[in-house]
Amino acid sequence: MKIRVLSLETDNSLPQNGSIDKPKGGQCYSLYFFKSSGLIKTSIGLSDFRTGDCILLDPTFPIYVKCKQSSIDYDIISFKGSDATRLVQQVGLELNTLHTPIQTFFIDSILDRITKESRASDLLWERIVAGCVDELLSKIYRFSKQDFVLSMPDHAQKLRDLRSEVHETFSKPWTIGQMASKMKLSPSRFASLYKKEFNTSPTEDLIRTRIDQAKRMLSTTKVSVKQVSLACGFESVHYFHRAFKKRNNITPKHFQNHKLSMKGSIPSKEKTFTLDGLSLEADFVGTIEINNGEIFLNGTDQQWNDFLGYDAELINNKPFFNFVSPTHLEIAKEAMNNIVDGKNVQDIAIDLISKSGDIVNIEFSALVKGKAWFWFARNVSVMA
Repeated sequence: MKIRVLSLETDNSLPQNGSIDKPKGGQCYSLYFFKSSGLIKTSIGLSDFRTGDCILLDPTFPIYVKCKQSSIDYDIISFKGSDATRLVQQVGLELNTLHTPIQTFFIDSILDRITKESRASDLLWERIVAGCVDELLSKIYRFSKQDFVLSMPDHAQKLRDLRSEVHETFSKPWTIGQMASKMKLSPSRFASLYKKEFNTSPTEDLIRTRIDQAKRMLSTTKVSVKQVSLACGFESVHYFHRAFKKRNNITPKHFQNHKLSMKGSIPSKEKTFTLDGLSLEADFVGTIEINNGEIFLNGTDQQWNDFLGYDAELINNKPFFNFVSPTHLEIAKEAMNNIVDGKNVQDIAIDLISKSGDIVNIEFSALVKGKAWFWFARNVSVMA
C-alpha cells in the first residue's frame, strides 16, 4: 500500500482570534483531531466543532479553522500517495464532514506509533505506517457509527488496544497510573479489569514482556547485561537481575553465556570480580562466618534455602562442609583455607547434597573485604 505521511504534528495550538485559511486546500489528505472547540468549514458550510471531533479533508477542499473565544488545541496528520484515495474510499469515512467518535483513546497511541516508525525508518517502516493510517481511519469510522450505550460496558477492546500499545513501547517507564489514565479509570478498577481480561496483573504482564525481549537480545548478541536492561525499560540493572532470575531461575549473564555457547560464540569474560560484579552474576549470595574453627555460609536469599531444601535456621547453624558431597570435600576445604588466609576464590566447582539427597552443582566464589567475607554461587545444575 503506497501511502506517504507528509507531516504529523501533535499538540498544536491556534492562538485566540487566530485562524487557518487555505482556500485551495492542502494538496493532500488532512486529518484533524480537535482538543477544544471552534469553527470550521465543512461540506455543509461553516460549523461548530467540539472537543473530540475530527475531520478528514480531501486535497482540494478549502481549509478554514477559526477560534471562537479561546485558543484551539489540535493534532493533524497529512498524507498522500497512489493508494491514499483508494484507502479512504474503502474505509468509507465521509470526507469534509465532522465526525464525533464515542471513544478517542486509540488516537494518541496510533499517532505515537507513526511518529516512532517514521523516525526510526526500520525495515518495511512505510508499510507499517500505511497500516497505521488504515487503522486510524477505520477506528474513527467504527467509533463514529457505534452506538454509545451499547459500547459503554465493554472495556475489553480498549484493554486489548492499550495492552498492544504497552507491549510495543515496553521500554517506556509505564506505571499503573498512566495506563489507568488512558482508560479513564481509577488504578484499582483498571488493575481489576486487566487481570480479569488477561489473567495477570498489568505490572507482571509488562515485566514478562520486557524479560522476553531481553532473552531475545541476550540469546543473539554479546551486548552487556546493563545495556539490555536499559533497552528493555528496567529502572536499574539490579532490578532487572532480580526480576530475570526470579522468573527464569538463572541470572541474565548466565543465560547469555549458555545461549551463546550453544551457538559456538562464547563472549569474553568480563572483569567482574567485585562485589557488584559478582552479585550480578550470582544466583545466591551471602556472608561467611567463622566460629570455633567451623565455616558457616549465611545466605541472604530465600532461594538459597529452597535450593538446598533446608530452612534458613538450619543452614545458618550447620557448618558448610556438612552440605558438601564427599567427593568434593577436599576441594571445598582447600577453597575455605584460601578464604581463611585472606585470599579470594573464583568459580570453584563444588557438588553439594540437598535435603532430598540429590547432588546439586554450584560454581563458588568468595571475596574478602577488610574483615568481612562474602560468598557467591551460581547454580550450574540449571545449565544441564
